[in-house]
Amino acid sequence: MLTIPYALCEAVSDLTAQFLFQPQIPANSRDIVQLSVDWAGEFETRHRSTDWAEIEYLEAIDRFFDQKYREWLETAPARSLRRNE
Repeated sequence: MLTIPYALCEAVSDLTAQFLFQPQIPANSRDIVQLSVDWAGEFETRHRSTDWAEIEYLEAIDRFFDQKYREWLETAPARSLRRNE
């Protein structure tokens, strides 16, 4: 059985949920999942030694999402986007 760290699962869930509130999202829902998984891995790597008692997790992941989302929007082909309605 594959064991996935809880923190990684939490990050995937939190990042995926952020897409619900964005004006544009990937046209293919599988791309949302892939972006969330990739970004969660990057977030966990960056914060491997973060003491969450000193830093607010939700603020950190929200800032991370905002940065990654803006970067993604700048490079995503228009045909791969759809309005989030």
